[in-house]
Amino acid sequence: MLLLAAAACSRNTPQVLTPIPVDSARVVVEPTHAARTFETISDDPFARVDRMDWPGPNRYRSANGAPGPEYWQQRADYTITATLDTATRAVRGSVTIRYTNNSPDTLRFVWLQVDQNLYRPGSKGSVINPADSRWGARNFQGGYSIARLTVDGKAQAPKVDDTMMRVDLDKPIAPGGGTATIAMDFAFNVPEHGSDRMGRDGSLYEIAQWYPRMAVYDDVRGWNTDPYLGQGEFYLEYGDFEYSVTVPAGYTVAGSGLLQNAGEVLSATERQRLAQAATSTSVVAIISASEAAPRATAGTKTWRFRAQNVHDVAWAAAPDMRWDAVSTGPIAGNDKGVLCQAYYVWPRAGRGWEDAAENTQWTIRTYSTLFYPFPYPQASSVAGPVGGMEYPMFVMVHTAPAAEGAFGTIDHEHGHEWYPMLVGSNERRYAWMDEGFNTYINAFSNELRTSTPVWPSYLANWRHVHDAGIGAPLMTPPDRIDRNALGAIAYRKPAAVMLTLRNHVVGAEEFDRAFREYTRRWAFKHPTPADFFRTIESVSGEDLSWYWRAFWYGNDVLDLAVDGVTNRSEEGQTTAAITVRRKTSIPFPLEMRLRLADGSTQDVRIPPDIWGPNASTRVTAEVTVRSNVVGVRLWPDGTVPDWDESNDTWGNAPARDTMGLVTRGGLNTSVPRAQSNR
Repeated sequence: MLLLAAAACSRNTPQVLTPIPVDSARVVVEPTHAARTFETISDDPFARVDRMDWPGPNRYRSANGAPGPEYWQQRADYTITATLDTATRAVRGSVTIRYTNNSPDTLRFVWLQVDQNLYRPGSKGSVINPADSRWGARNFQGGYSIARLTVDGKAQAPKVDDTMMRVDLDKPIAPGGGTATIAMDFAFNVPEHGSDRMGRDGSLYEIAQWYPRMAVYDDVRGWNTDPYLGQGEFYLEYGDFEYSVTVPAGYTVAGSGLLQNAGEVLSATERQRLAQAATSTSVVAIISASEAAPRATAGTKTWRFRAQNVHDVAWAAAPDMRWDAVSTGPIAGNDKGVLCQAYYVWPRAGRGWEDAAENTQWTIRTYSTLFYPFPYPQASSVAGPVGGMEYPMFVMVHTAPAAEGAFGTIDHEHGHEWYPMLVGSNERRYAWMDEGFNTYINAFSNELRTSTPVWPSYLANWRHVHDAGIGAPLMTPPDRIDRNALGAIAYRKPAAVMLTLRNHVVGAEEFDRAFREYTRRWAFKHPTPADFFRTIESVSGEDLSWYWRAFWYGNDVLDLAVDGVTNRSEEGQTTAAITVRRKTSIPFPLEMRLRLADGSTQDVRIPPDIWGPNASTRVTAEVTVRSNVVGVRLWPDGTVPDWDESNDTWGNAPARDTMGLVTRGGLNTSVPRAQSNR
């Protein structure tokens, strides 16, 4: 064991410990049930994880987690024209992509994502995912029809591999700013009732992942050609989009970006109301309930949108949508405010959607204040068959018959405007950098709005999948996670371990500063996991290898147990020797509340170094106390993910605190200045 001497401290004050080396050498971590794996000190929990798969620091990515002095990324600007054919339930269009090669490499071919091919019979995704699952094709046969593909005006024959398409180039794209113009026609049929990312419900269409999109070429992996299998979502290049959608004349269209031709598609009354909403912090009905009935209007209308500094666009259309709008008013980084809009088919969307514009306003205000200024001029929420999906400035959310509405889902989907719309991580490989970060920030918004602690639900979801034996390390790609475990491994576990890191390891104020700095550094860029890990370590000043190893690269759980206490009095001073056992591979700081014989309590905090350098599984800490210790409780606030609560106490242990808000403390309203990728 490792014996440490400690001085007494007042409640919630960390103690400084003096290590006393002992002779214990080899130990075996004892599992608490048969599903756990034995690990020895050859798997040192404090070993540096950057020897695993972190790319070494270089001129593109710095050792401190920031973009390097020669960081580069590609750019893709799009012009898209599309027509919604409601008779055949199809979308037809053309896309022109102006691709800029900012890399130091000469490109002799390019890759594009053709996600609609998920719906082709025999696609990889349809084989992996049952037809009736969220990610399955639902017995719908679709896929792209692509024609007239050209590069710089010259016809090319694409090579399609499932949901990826390679285009070989007659003329290579030069490094350092060379360009190519890629154009093609495309068409696909729209599945009924939605299939996770898009779909149709009667005359309502929600259209996403709808045009061939450039794959990312980066400094870490070159071409990122992971296929679209259903669960993994985005990794795309930033650029500007000009797109138009032609629909039956009675339809209303909502989309990413700003509407460019309101004078052609809106009535004078609707334009006046929209202008009013742009400066009003109270909701304005652009199309009211009485006006939302389908309109028998002959012909078609073309709606034109522009979206800048984004990596994707999506849209929805229906003839009977209500449309509400409201401004955030001036918010951090934006004196003009953000236009927040809600579109929903009435009355099918449900009573809850009458509050959706305000829900959207709340989310954009809250995250702009707490984390980073919202960089776009508008944010739209659309009700429909897609249960919850996000795109730049545009989210799709389920219907909400109950009066309490769809706030939780709206808040979650618009949280994605920060991660990964603003901070463009690779979702197809690292769901925790997308869903996990978003679920983490959702904790702040939900606790602010409802004052209901989120910790119990986060931990319960993680516990359920782990105890069922279907857990996985956070670094597992989403398509390799058991679909029944995705909610825990991609969403709640990463949020829980980030909240634990904030509140019990680094400290709330330091972690908030580091997380905001990560967001500022990588706004409109492509961070890797190593960039996040290094930023948190650099800003906080902590070596957190043991934490990344335990919770990101491993699948074990935390379980510390209080084995006993020995009190000793010498020369008028009482010392308690408290022995704690580590029953799994994971070390952790000790937070203990001691009950003393005189009736008082004393809080003690001991850093994780207590478990090194020999990876001991049993340690004793000596603490100076006012009188004999008669009871001990680990984790008195109840927000540490210790798996076996039954061994967290000894003797006449103090009661645990009433569960509070896990986002408490340290979070202020100082946010970084916004930046552009230009």
